[in-house]
Formats: sequence, C-alpha cells, structure tokens
Amino acid sequence: MKSAPQLHPGAFPENPGPFRPALAIQWIRCRGFTLIEICLAVFISLMLITLAVPSIERLLNESKGRETFDRFDALVRHAQSLAVTERRPYLLEWDDSGVLMRPEKPATREEEAGLDRVDYGEKEVCDIDFPAALVKKPSREWIFWPSGTCEPATVTYKGKGESWSADYDPLTLQATVMNNEKK
Repeated sequence: MKSAPQLHPGAFPENPGPFRPALAIQWIRCRGFTLIEICLAVFISLMLITLAVPSIERLLNESKGRETFDRFDALVRHAQSLAVTERRPYLLEWDDSGVLMRPEKPATREEEAGLDRVDYGEKEVCDIDFPAALVKKPSREWIFWPSGTCEPATVTYKGKGESWSADYDPLTLQATVMNNEKK
C-alpha cells in the first residue's frame, strides 16, 4: 500500500490566490538505493581492499624484518660495549636456534652459559660470513676485542616472508643493511 504523497513545507502560502494551491503542491519523491547501486558500491570496496592488503602485508613484513635486525644489532652493540668496558674479548656464537653472547674466556659458569642471546623461530635462519677470513670455512664465532673493533662480517637473516643482509664495518661497527625485502 502506497503512502500519501508528502507536501513540501511552505507549499501553501498564507494568502494563496484562487488557483495557487494546486500549482504550489510539490511532490517529494522518497527513494532508497537500488540493488545495482549497492552491488556496485560493494564491488568497488572489495576492489580497493584487494589492492590495499598486499601493501599492508609488505609493510608488516618490512616492520618485522626491521625488528629482527634491531634485535640482532642490539646484541652486537652489547658485545662491543662489554668488550670495551671490561677490557676483555667477547664472542657472538651461532648455533641452531640463535646467537649467544659470552666472554672469550668465561670466568664463571654463568658467563660460560652466555650473558645474552637472540633466539630465532623454526623457519628463521641467521648466518654470518667473514669476507676477510683466511680459511674457507671459519667457525661461526664473531669476536669483539677490547679496543672496540671486530672482524669485518656480513650477517644474513631469512625468515617468514622477509630477509635482510648487513655488512658490519670492523672499526666503527656500523651496519650497512644491504636489503630488506620480501621473500
């Protein structure tokens, strides 16, 4: 059942002329959105979402890659700091689950077990390469001397959806991140 047409406010002036009310009636058409308009709006929204999701994923992966680099870099800085302040060499040792920091010659069992550590997950791999090494396969230990210097090293990380590689300068220990990309 249709409702009665609505009149526009002010359609009847106070002193209408003889034929004025008939001419002054204005119909207001009440209408909603058609099914086609709603479907078109939903389709456009879905298209925008499908374009935005890969960008958001890439941003999150870059953020996670930066986080893993920052964690590792903090361990490197800690080893260098302890080597300088305690005036004794410190090592970063690689094993299957992460990287361990300890003095080269531990004085206590606690030091032998390691003073700090960065662990990685199942599908994460962190490795080190020594470009100036005299042997083909050096041990996976990076030493920091009491002078604050170390061997030049390239550290690579591959994880779930992201990877990075960093070259460490032996004198300044500044890292140059080579890449931070999605796998």
